[in-house]
Amino acid sequence: FFSSNSTAACPAIHNHRRRLHSLLLPTHTSTMPGNSRAEALKAEGNKFFKGGDYNAAIQKYTAATDIDPNVPAYWSNMAACYEKISQFDKMEEASRGCIKADKNFVKGYFRLATALKNLNDLEGCIKALESGLAVDSANPDLKRMKKELTELQRGETVAAYLRKCDEQASNGDIAGAYKTLELASRLDAGNPDIDRMMSKIKPKYDRMEAQRRAALSPDEV
Repeated sequence: FFSSNSTAACPAIHNHRRRLHSLLLPTHTSTMPGNSRAEALKAEGNKFFKGGDYNAAIQKYTAATDIDPNVPAYWSNMAACYEKISQFDKMEEASRGCIKADKNFVKGYFRLATALKNLNDLEGCIKALESGLAVDSANPDLKRMKKELTELQRGETVAAYLRKCDEQASNGDIAGAYKTLELASRLDAGNPDIDRMMSKIKPKYDRMEAQRRAALSPDEV
């Protein structure tokens, strides 16, 4: 049997155990992912986005990141808004914030690559795409953009070769112009601009080579 004193102590012991148990539970702070206020701001931003009010949407997404900067979707949505209003420097910042929030959030790399492409930073763009593909090698958006960028880079390189060839030909450097066209052909065989220029340069180069060889002594090669 319990004494009257021990019986009276039971509620106190029970309350103490409850308080101890509550201390052992994980603490839910306002900065945890999925914060209800941040999610509400995101939802408001989505409505503005769908309605075409991108500046208002940016304000909502920014407010959401102020509450919880570790949710990549807030940054990604913000970056999408900046793309809509062609503020690609801001889009780059938001995209980097997205990647910082979650380096495995693949869309962040796509957003960053899009921003850098529009800022004419093709090298940085390809680097962003490769970083994203390191996370998800099968991502179709990243693969498609990388293919487009590779084609764009090749086209720019060929165009630079053609400009150089034209300059060399104008300065009378036919041999140099011909070698430049050969380099361009290796990158883009069948390119009509290369073929057109080659039809002008190659006959001159062939005549020069024939004259050079005719002037050689029998012992020279």
